[in-house]
Amino acid sequence: MAQIVIGTAGHIDHGKTSLVKSLTGTETDSLNEEKKRGMTIDLGFAYLNNTITIIDVPGHEKFIKNMTAGAANIHYGLIVVAADDGIMPQTVEHLNILNILGIKGVWVAITKIDIVKDNEWIDLIELEINEYLLRYNFEIFSCNRINNLSGQGVNKLKNSIMSFATDKEMDKPLQYFRMNVDRSFIKKGFGTIVTGTVAHGKAKIGDSIEVLPNSIHTKIRGIQTHGRDTQLISKGDRAAVNLLNVKLNELYRGIVISTPRAIKNTKQIIAKITMINETNWVLKNQQRLRLHFGTDEVLARVTIKNQKKFKKGDNGNIIFTLESKIPVCLEDKFVIRSYSPMNTIAGGTVLITDVNSYYDNLIDEIPMNPKDRFIFLLESNWEEPISSKRWQKIFLTNHYKIEEWCKEFKIQRSASDILFTSKNVQKGKQKTISFLKKFHSKNSLRIGCSLETISSSIGWHQDFLKIVLNGLIEEKKIEMVNDFYSIFSSNKEPLTKLQTEQIKYTENFIKKSGLTPVEMNAIQKTKKYKPSQLLEVINFLKFKDKIEDLGNNFFIHKNYFIILLDSLKKYFDHSIELTISDFKALSGLTRKTAIPLLEFLDKKEYTIRKDNIRIVGKNLND
Repeated sequence: MAQIVIGTAGHIDHGKTSLVKSLTGTETDSLNEEKKRGMTIDLGFAYLNNTITIIDVPGHEKFIKNMTAGAANIHYGLIVVAADDGIMPQTVEHLNILNILGIKGVWVAITKIDIVKDNEWIDLIELEINEYLLRYNFEIFSCNRINNLSGQGVNKLKNSIMSFATDKEMDKPLQYFRMNVDRSFIKKGFGTIVTGTVAHGKAKIGDSIEVLPNSIHTKIRGIQTHGRDTQLISKGDRAAVNLLNVKLNELYRGIVISTPRAIKNTKQIIAKITMINETNWVLKNQQRLRLHFGTDEVLARVTIKNQKKFKKGDNGNIIFTLESKIPVCLEDKFVIRSYSPMNTIAGGTVLITDVNSYYDNLIDEIPMNPKDRFIFLLESNWEEPISSKRWQKIFLTNHYKIEEWCKEFKIQRSASDILFTSKNVQKGKQKTISFLKKFHSKNSLRIGCSLETISSSIGWHQDFLKIVLNGLIEEKKIEMVNDFYSIFSSNKEPLTKLQTEQIKYTENFIKKSGLTPVEMNAIQKTKKYKPSQLLEVINFLKFKDKIEDLGNNFFIHKNYFIILLDSLKKYFDHSIELTISDFKALSGLTRKTAIPLLEFLDKKEYTIRKDNIRIVGKNLND
């Protein structure tokens, strides 16, 4: 049977704390100031049984921050309305907060029925409550009339809650553990302890844990749930977690404990917001606001791109720039309150956590539905494709859900599991063609670009780039020669007159030298080349297989090199060994020019050196 956490909601002095005590026997007002003032200031915690926790939240408007922290860790609401008052301002604000945080089901307790003797009046109060809750689409599990002094109606409410909890099963937990912390303290003999409700995943004793936003890495030393030791906690469990070697001042309400590296800190988000119907606040660009994420509060500035202001009932996508980094996930719901005076004005759902300028003109197009947003993000961030495993982390979902979306949208994947769409590939092809055209216009004599050059220049994952390049080769838009990619020959710009002259001059200069290796500097001295121009001409001749590069900036013409190889073949037909003197006689070269050429022949395995002689190499007869 799953654990459930219920949070009270209602106006100050409507009897929330008294009702919790009637249900559980626990006095949740534990602070001296709370007892002295007769009001709840901070969160109180009580257990109805081994699987049901009730969080008592403050009703006074000054302590809404604490109420929101408590509401972030609940599954259902217990709406408390006094029969003599009916629905009051803080009742409405609490209902809005529950609605914003995605709470769907509630129990209703109409308290102080001992003060109101008129049953028809109580009937009207109940009708008003039901009508109000229906506006928010809350499911009402039961509506109960309560006298906290005599206990009238308490057992009926208690039985309703326990019966519901018996049948309730939590959704299958996600892979990544996450818990919003609402309390921290030191227990003698154990150390630092944090409490909260598990939002996602599972954790057990001995697991490594990251404390965010401060990125403190620790381990779970012990776990309790409902006052009992346990080895494992999972989604929905109310838990106290003993952390190893962490100081108390590093653990406070608002932090998150999670699977290491599963959740990233961020300072900017895009969110879908909805202004509540009861607010008179007008949300304008660059206003400073209070955002309540989980049990934390963070100040932020709002950027509204395509709409000047938001009024009651309005909704849309906007950017929040946070004043401090916090751990945020997609789909996180949060409460938006005005900076001063502090009123709840809207609710939000996180759509994007990695915000960049690309979204500036697309902000209104970002879908609310996670599945549609997945394909939107996949196609929007096409230049930075990521693996399905990374998508699981971004959406805090499992492998099966991502695979389901991939199948529906016909997503393609690389050998290393990088995901992309046909639109991504098409955009990649267009950018690659544009890049290569610019490259050739600036380097018209160069063969093309290596995979590494294109990848570093464009900044894509090589797996994705290879798919794009192979597609362009199949379409005969580009070609690959000697591991270099270039625009298909028929689509290239013709050489200029100057380039043609430089190529002809350089080839003839090398050709005239016969088998004597020509140094690059020698060419440059005879004709006023820029070094970069000569290098391009040399590379062009190498690509066209007109010259042979001997290394160290020495070259011979290909025709003479072929003649030399033919001469060597004939020589080895009747001789086993080749001395330096033999090679000098064969080639007509001096020792100074023969040695570099012999070393090149050794390197290419046309010959094999043994002491001061050469024998035939494996490549000579190929």
